[in-house]
Amino acid sequence: MGKVILIVSGKGGVGKSTLAAALAVTAAKKNRRTVLLDADIGLRSLDLILGLQNQVLFDLADCVNHRCSLEKAMVPHPEYPHLKLIVGGQMARPKDFQPRDLKKLVRTLSLGQDTVLIDAAAGLGRGVKSFAGLADEYVVVSTPDAVSLRSAERAAQLLMEARCNPWILINRVRRHLLPSGEIADPQTLALGLDLPLLGVIPEEAGIYTGMLKGTTAAEIEG
Repeated sequence: MGKVILIVSGKGGVGKSTLAAALAVTAAKKNRRTVLLDADIGLRSLDLILGLQNQVLFDLADCVNHRCSLEKAMVPHPEYPHLKLIVGGQMARPKDFQPRDLKKLVRTLSLGQDTVLIDAAAGLGRGVKSFAGLADEYVVVSTPDAVSLRSAERAAQLLMEARCNPWILINRVRRHLLPSGEIADPQTLALGLDLPLLGVIPEEAGIYTGMLKGTTAAEIEG
């Protein structure tokens, strides 16, 4: 069985989906059979981030409601043969998906892939709760500001209430502000949240430009 990784955030705007796309591309480049599941029901974005918006025929709702097979819902990436995307239903609602259907879907994906990355909806609602307990690893993404960290702490609490053990990943860190103490050291932030630190991603101006061109963070030089 492949490894299932759930990526969540307590609030929007922290770069969670961009990070999920970058991780998926990185895994695919290492010849790992990878599926990226856009679980932000009604607000999908990964097809745009990966430049696949014109290739989507079916979505997660079609698959769960048996309007298409799981294989047909997977959109292959033309540049990365080991990467496939399943988009969330743009017109669907989170309450349309039953936990048993999501559990079956994730398990089926894990049987045929090396890596399954689930990009959950931002916030503290069903996006976190629906997939809690279905993954092997849990990553909470936050930026180093107080509002994001507080939201990340709550998201982590929801996961721990479901007996999941999340990591914290600090994104968009402006490294030039660290020596002056304008932002706290990421390890200190993680300790304050009582969460293990998975990693630190520096602020990169090229990421926004890349998104406009359909380029993921994993493809940006520098």
